[in-house]
Amino acid sequence: MLKRIATGAVLVLVLVPALIYYDTALTPAVWALISVISLYETARCVGIKKGAGLAVAVFFCICSAAFPAMQFISGWSSTGSSPLVPILISVAFFAVYCLYAAGVFGLLSPRLSPTSELSLMTIYVSAASVAAVAITQSANGGLILPLVFLCSWITDSFAYFCGSFFGKHKLIPKISPKKTVEGSVGGTLFCGIFCAVYGVIVAAVFHLTVNYAALLISGIFLSVVSQIGDLNASYIKRSHDIKDFGNMFPGHGGMLDRFDSVIAVVPFLYILTRFFTYFA
Repeated sequence: MLKRIATGAVLVLVLVPALIYYDTALTPAVWALISVISLYETARCVGIKKGAGLAVAVFFCICSAAFPAMQFISGWSSTGSSPLVPILISVAFFAVYCLYAAGVFGLLSPRLSPTSELSLMTIYVSAASVAAVAITQSANGGLILPLVFLCSWITDSFAYFCGSFFGKHKLIPKISPKKTVEGSVGGTLFCGIFCAVYGVIVAAVFHLTVNYAALLISGIFLSVVSQIGDLNASYIKRSHDIKDFGNMFPGHGGMLDRFDSVIAVVPFLYILTRFFTYFA
C-alpha cells in the first residue's frame, strides 16, 4: 500500500507541471508519451512482438503521438471553428469503449486478431490524447482538465477504501475479483463530492462563477465511466491471461494499468464541455 501511495505521489508531482503549463507544447508531449507507452504495452499484451506485427505497432504509436501534436498546432478547440475532428474521434472512442464494456458485462465476447485489437486500442488511446488537448484549448480549459485525474483517482482510491471496510458483494468477480458493489458506490459518491469541493476551491482562488450542479452531476457520471474503463482494461488482461500490462510504476503496474481510467474519462469530459459551462 505504501508503495502505491509513494508512486502515486511521484506521478502527481510529474503531472503538475503539465497541468500548470497546459497551454504549451508540454501537454501534447505528455499525452503522446502516455499514448506511445500504452500502445507498446498493448502490443506486448496481445502478442505482437516482432516482425510485421512490430512494424504495425510502431506505426500506430507514431500515429498516436502525431494526433495530439496535430491537435495543438492546428488549434482545434471546443469553442473554435473546427470542433468536428475531436468530436468524431470521441465518437470512435465511444464505439470501442462500448465494445469492451459489452465484454465486461457478458453481453458478447469479442474475438479479435492481435492486429485488430491493437488497432482498436489505438483509437481508444489516441482519442484521449486529442480530447485532452481539445479541453485545454476551451474556455478555462486549464481548470477543467484536472477533473480528468480528480475523477479517475478519487474514484479509484475511495472505491478501494470503501470496498476494504464495507465491501460484501462482488461487483464483477470474473473480471476483477477484488472490486465490490459497496466500493463502487462509495467511489462514485466521493467523486461527486470532491468535484463540488474542487469547484469551491476554484471559486475562492480564481474568483470565477462555478456551476456546482454540473460539477456534481459530471463527477458522478465520470466516476461510473472511470470504473467501466478500469474494467475494460481488466477484461483485456483477463482475455490474455496477464496480471498487469507492465511494471513501469511500482505497486501500480504499467502505464495502461495506471492510466486506464484516465484514458476512459477524457473523451467523455470533452463531450460534457460541449453541454456544460463549469467555470465562467
